[in-house]
Amino acid sequence: MAEAQAARGSLIGWLGRGLTDLGIYIVDLTVFVLRAFRDWARRGRVFNRATLQNIYGQVIFTGLDALPLISFLGLAVGLSITSQLLKLGQTIGGEQDVGALLVNIVGNELSSLLTAIVLIGRSGSAIAVDLGGMNLRGEVEGLELLGINVNEFFVTPRIIGAAISQFVLAVYFAGVALFGGVFIITLMGMSGTSLHQLKRMAESVDPQLIAVFAMKNLLFGIIIAGTACYHGFRVRRSPTELPQQTQRAIVMSLVLVFAADGLLAVVS
Repeated sequence: MAEAQAARGSLIGWLGRGLTDLGIYIVDLTVFVLRAFRDWARRGRVFNRATLQNIYGQVIFTGLDALPLISFLGLAVGLSITSQLLKLGQTIGGEQDVGALLVNIVGNELSSLLTAIVLIGRSGSAIAVDLGGMNLRGEVEGLELLGINVNEFFVTPRIIGAAISQFVLAVYFAGVALFGGVFIITLMGMSGTSLHQLKRMAESVDPQLIAVFAMKNLLFGIIIAGTACYHGFRVRRSPTELPQQTQRAIVMSLVLVFAADGLLAVVS
């Protein structure tokens, strides 16, 4: 009996410490991101040439370079999920319900989460490695000695570029997955007209869903880039810290993205 109580106490203590550490981490990360935007907004010209060039570069790397992979994943989801659910809807006669289900699951949830996972693996890890390497080489310290604000020059453009890319890629993913599934099932001869299926899905879209989708994906982009920058700057002296902080950036980005998605699902 005493051993069981001790085990429960140990488990509760471990969970408590874990939740406390996570709460402190979220607060530190939030302060880091808000401080970066504060430093960026203090300038008279917010979108100066250097900041715009960094934003464009981040959008190209995070968004355009990821299009082939996003296209492949969107077509795969359209083939495996969208077409099968449409086929099921025709079989049981619930096309309207299936259209709403597709818009919510594929268009809202899967497109956002799968796009975020791709960006975490590609861009989040690259940002952490880039900033961590600059810290190891002393480049960040050198720029600070020259009076250059690294938050304004490195952090905020990456966050803005990642947020824009996450939103645009999620919209593109949803379009490819939904339209691709309709096109596939039409080719299979299982549908009357593709316009009929698209109309069913369009009727399931409402302003609240669009607002939640936009807010979710912009938040995912901020989380991914903010977490990567945060851990990149935590690389200090040893080269062994670089893979460690990169791994932590990836893991924490996944944890925070799924936690934010669950919280938004409950609130909305």
